Amino acid sequence: MEITKSINQYKLFAKFVYSFVKSFLYVVRSINRTFGYKNGNIVVISLHKIGDTVFTIPALREIQKYYGKKIIIVCYQEVVPIYKSGLSDLEFCELDHRSFYFRDRIASHKARKKLRSTKPQIIFDLTGVMTSATLIFNSRAKEIIGMNREQFKTIYDYYSPIRRTPHLIDRYLDVITIKIPGVKGVEIKNFPLSINRVGEILIHPFGGWKAKEWNLNKFIDLATRLKDEYNVCLIAPAKGIPGDIITLLLKEKINVIQTHSIQELIMQIRQCSVFIGNDSGPLYIASLLGKPTFTIYGPTNSEFSRPLGEYHNHISKTIKCSPQKNEQYCFTTGGQSGCPAFQCMNLLKFEDVFNNVLPFVQRFCDQKAKVA
Repeated sequence: MEITKSINQYKLFAKFVYSFVKSFLYVVRSINRTFGYKNGNIVVISLHKIGDTVFTIPALREIQKYYGKKIIIVCYQEVVPIYKSGLSDLEFCELDHRSFYFRDRIASHKARKKLRSTKPQIIFDLTGVMTSATLIFNSRAKEIIGMNREQFKTIYDYYSPIRRTPHLIDRYLDVITIKIPGVKGVEIKNFPLSINRVGEILIHPFGGWKAKEWNLNKFIDLATRLKDEYNVCLIAPAKGIPGDIITLLLKEKINVIQTHSIQELIMQIRQCSVFIGNDSGPLYIASLLGKPTFTIYGPTNSEFSRPLGEYHNHISKTIKCSPQKNEQYCFTTGGQSGCPAFQCMNLLKFEDVFNNVLPFVQRFCDQKAKVA
């Protein structure tokens, strides 16, 4: 009885806090809109990691096309090279992670001051979490368009609920279609193809977290099987592959590239012929740069993030606990909340992957020149 009473009291308190926050944000927004900039800039809030940064680019292209003027992107410093690779005629308001508190959840006064310096007339929020809400809630923009959780709805003059169905690119297109008419068609989601048949096959064996990784040794076996016929190279962040393994790879005449920045990663990908990897940011950079990609998926649903277009392919092992239709992750949040077995990756056999990779590689790569 006491437990039930406590739960009901908690629900009542949570409801009160929720209503108070919505009302407070509405009042703050109404006051600031009154004093908004009449001839300010178009500013896009895009505080993302690598993958979602790539996924915002089709929406940003449509914003540029519609308004026909330079836009300012508020983003983390490390992803600026990605935007420069996919877009032109941009300005950046670069923020570092020290500008936010509680693991990038709450914007500091310094971050909000930096946003004010852009003099935004229109803000598009393509982030849609507490991070962006705390950044823009007291902005003097005339219009704020964006997506977010329901409790932050009153910040926005034009609000889009966060899409829960594939593809993630559509999540950002949903936001801009509130203001920009006629945004539709599969072609706007695809990136132009850039074929280099004499480049290396780049194999990136890592992912955003461990559960998304097929296994370093399996990727090494894949490189070993391909190296006699094709130029193959493993690419990884600096110190990502142990030194003793690198030594063994070099003895097997498998090159290893260690990158120290996103800019360096982009430079290496530009020269490759095919990019092979897990569901990861570097793979989506490769798709942005027009490189054919082959992805190995496990606890994440490929329908949400797979590179679009006929020059991309992927493979996965469907098991009982795999993500269902319209679920981005399996029940362990894609392994982030702990997976007992990693079966979706462990049961994906090497031969199955190789037999799918080989014809894909043959389609886009020239074989090594044979030395007599």
